[in-house]
Amino acid sequence: MNRVHLAAATAFVTAVALTPGVTAGASAPSAGRTVLVDSGVIGGASGARVHFGSPAPDATPMSLTLQLPLRNQALADRLIARGTVLSQARYAALVAPSAASIARVRSWATGRGFTVTSVSRNSGQVMVEASVGRVDSAFGVRVHSASLGTRRGLAVTSNPTVPNSLGLSGIAGLNALGRAHTTHIKLPTHARSAASTSGRVAPKAVSDGSKACATYWGSHLYPSASGQKFALESNYLCGYLPADLSTMYGVQAAQSKAPAIGLLLWGNEPAMLAQTNRYMSAYGYPQLKTYVTNVAASNAQVQARHDDCDPYNAGGETALDVQSSHAISPNSPIYYYGAKSCYDNDLSTELQLMVDQHKVSTISMSFGGYQDDAGSLMPADRAAYDRALQQASLTGISTFAASGDDGDNSTQTTDAAPHVGYPASSAYVTAVGGTSIGYYQNGTRAVTAGWEDQFLTQPSPTAVPTSVVPNHEIYGSGGGVSSVSTIPTWQKGVVSGSTTHRVVPDVAALADPYTGYQIRDTYYTENANGVPTGVGVEEYDTYGGTSLATPIVAAIVALAKAYNNVAVGLATPRLYAMLGTSALLDVNAPSSAGVYYESPSYGEELVVLDGKPQNLVTKAGWDPVTGVGEPNGMSFIAAFR
Repeated sequence: MNRVHLAAATAFVTAVALTPGVTAGASAPSAGRTVLVDSGVIGGASGARVHFGSPAPDATPMSLTLQLPLRNQALADRLIARGTVLSQARYAALVAPSAASIARVRSWATGRGFTVTSVSRNSGQVMVEASVGRVDSAFGVRVHSASLGTRRGLAVTSNPTVPNSLGLSGIAGLNALGRAHTTHIKLPTHARSAASTSGRVAPKAVSDGSKACATYWGSHLYPSASGQKFALESNYLCGYLPADLSTMYGVQAAQSKAPAIGLLLWGNEPAMLAQTNRYMSAYGYPQLKTYVTNVAASNAQVQARHDDCDPYNAGGETALDVQSSHAISPNSPIYYYGAKSCYDNDLSTELQLMVDQHKVSTISMSFGGYQDDAGSLMPADRAAYDRALQQASLTGISTFAASGDDGDNSTQTTDAAPHVGYPASSAYVTAVGGTSIGYYQNGTRAVTAGWEDQFLTQPSPTAVPTSVVPNHEIYGSGGGVSSVSTIPTWQKGVVSGSTTHRVVPDVAALADPYTGYQIRDTYYTENANGVPTGVGVEEYDTYGGTSLATPIVAAIVALAKAYNNVAVGLATPRLYAMLGTSALLDVNAPSSAGVYYESPSYGEELVVLDGKPQNLVTKAGWDPVTGVGEPNGMSFIAAFR
C-alpha cells in the first residue's frame, strides 16, 4: 500500500559464519504423519495477537509453497562468504533435492486436487494453488479469516501435518497475513522547468521570502537570516533529475556498460516505458531502450483487498524504481517482475522465478515488512525468500532490499517495539538505508546526512524554531537488530547493537523525500472498490524513501560488476571490506542543516536533517542509519572487484 502522502579491490572477507538457511521445523509424532511446527500457528515473541474469525469458505483460493530440505547448507554458506559463484547447474548439483523427490511432491499435490503453478528444483519448492477446503483436508488444519493489527486475511489455528513419505520440511503461505508495503514517501505534484537545469552557478543560500520548492539547495529559502536555526538551510527540494543522480554519484565513466537490472514489485503499469521516455526526453537524458516485463495475473487476494496492495496505483513505485535505475545506468536493460500480489508468498514466488530465469545482474526490492519474527512471518515463509536469495548469492546475482522508512519501526509494529523487516534482515541480501543530500546547482554537495528527520515548528520567517511538531509521523531510514538472522562474519566486530544477530542496514543512498527525486508516473481515479473509473493521468511527483536508495545502490553495483568484469553474488561482504577506504563516503553529519516546508497537515516546519527523533544515530564507521556509508563514485566502482 502507498505510504501517507506528505501532502500537497580491497581486502575481501573470507572467514565464514553466515546465517544457516531457514528450514521449517518438523516432528513425526505418529501414524506416518509429520507435524510442520514452523509452518502453522502465527504469533511470535513480539507478543502479536492474531484474532480469528469464522472458518473461511471452502472455495476461498490460497497460494502455497511446498518445501523440501536443501542439501549441503553449511557448505553453501561457506561458499557465499568466500564470494564463490557457481553455474546454475553446479548449484543444483550441490544444493537441490533430487528430481525424484520433487516429482513425488508434485504428484501428491495434484492428487489432492491442487494446481501446480510452478516448480523450482534449485530451491526445492513446488508452488501450488488450492481452495481452503482442499488445504484443510490435505494438511489437517482449519483455515479461518483472521486479523493481525490492521491486516486482514487468512490464518490456520493449528500446525499442518503431511505424510512422512513426502519428506516436506515446510509450507509457506498458510498464514496469508504477512504482506509487504512499498517503502516510499510522496511529496506534492510539480514539474521542474527544464531551463532550471541549465548553467551551473555558484551556491546560493540566502533568504528570498519564497515558500516554493528549491530546484537545487538554496535556490529558494523562506526563513530570514534571523529566523534560521542552521547555517545550512534551504527550502525543500523540488526533486532531483536523472542527470543530477548521475553526477551526484559520480559514475559517468562506467555508464557505457549495460548490465541487466532486475526490479521486483507487484502490479504493472503498461505505459511505463513510454512515460519514462517522455520524462527523459523532457530533460535531455538518454532514452530507456529496453524494458521487459514478466507480470503475473493479480490473484483473488488483491482483488478482494485492493487497499492492501493498491494494484492500480502501484505505478508510482514502479516509476521510482525504473527511472532512478535508468538515471544511474542509462544503457542497462531493465527487467520488471510483477508478483500476483503484495503478499509475501506471491512475492517470494516471483523472486524465485527471477533467480531461476537468471537474466539480471542485480535485483532491487523496494518493499518489506515491519518486523521479521514469527509475529509477522513464519520460518517457512522466510525460507521462501531465503532460498531464492541464497541461490542468487551463489549464482552471481546481487540482491538488495529496502530497510524501511519508519526508523526503528516502533510506531508501526504490533507490539510498539523496535523491529526490522524482511527480506531486508535476511543475511542473503544487502539491506539499503537512506541519506539526505543537499545538492548545489554547481554540482557539489552542501550536506550529506543520515536520513532521520526531526520536525520543528517554524512560527515565522524571523523566529528561530525550537519546538518539536507534536504527533508528527516518524520518517527515516530503517535500522536495527534482526530477531531471526544470525550475525554474518563480516558484521562481527564492526556493527553495534548486537554481537549475535544481524543488524540492518548495510549501505545507503539518497532517500529523504524533502531532498528527493522527481519521477513521472500515472494516477487513476478509483471507485469505492478500487476499480479505475477514469483514464490515468501522468504527473510529475517527488518521491523519497529507501525505495529510492535501493535501486540506486543496485544500479551502481551492477555498473561496478560490469566495469570490472567480475562475477559477484552477495555484495555485502565486499561492502564491509571497503569500510574505512575512499570507496565509501562515511556519513556522520551532526544535526546542522535543515529544510523549510509548509505542510498542509502540520503548518510551517523546519525539517532537521539527521535530527535523530528515535534511537537510530549516525556515527563514524558503520551505523544503523547508513550502514557502511554511501558508494563513492568511481572509487567505489574501481574497488568493487
